[in-house]
Amino acid sequence: MFDAHAHPGEEFTSEAFICTSTPSEYCGIRYCRYKAAGYLPESAEELDTKMMERAAKEGFHIGEIGLDRRFPSMEKQEEDFRTALRIAVHYRRVAVIHVVREYERVLRIIDDIRPEKFMIHGWTGSYEEALLFIKRGGVISLSPRAERTKSFPRLLSLPFVTETDMPLGKEEEKVLLGWNEYLSSLTGLDIASRTETIMKELLNE
Repeated sequence: MFDAHAHPGEEFTSEAFICTSTPSEYCGIRYCRYKAAGYLPESAEELDTKMMERAAKEGFHIGEIGLDRRFPSMEKQEEDFRTALRIAVHYRRVAVIHVVREYERVLRIIDDIRPEKFMIHGWTGSYEEALLFIKRGGVISLSPRAERTKSFPRLLSLPFVTETDMPLGKEEEKVLLGWNEYLSSLTGLDIASRTETIMKELLNE
């Protein structure tokens, strides 16, 4: 099984894309195989552009980054998001994007900066919105939260990967196994295998 979006936890595995939210987390995952240097609007830390660029040079992807309407200063959020997304483009890294109620704004930024590879993680938007990102070359990732959305049945007809958005560990493994098995029962597809195939291609494996 491959977890398309997890966070640093009690143990590490080579079968997870480990994303961070603050610069202080980068060092702890330096030796992980699939890793990303991120910055979220909720962070108490400041975006450290030099540190993110250094991480990108060392093989980190960029994420998670993005916009979140639950937090203030949307102009500052957009400035930081654009900066981080440009780093992803410059170093040809995958961008892992976090979006809460700002899909149109994120789409405009993607159209401006044109990342080569990106993933919208934890998708809870509509089917129609998901298509807009997929048509731009993006990948959507579904966590168990997706089941609570009105669009969930239609989202299952799209290509997607699965994630937990949890710290790595035994509980994360249990959740991922159950989520993949549940989605496989609904779709008739081997969701775990498909996720691994899509993610390895996205990460140039």
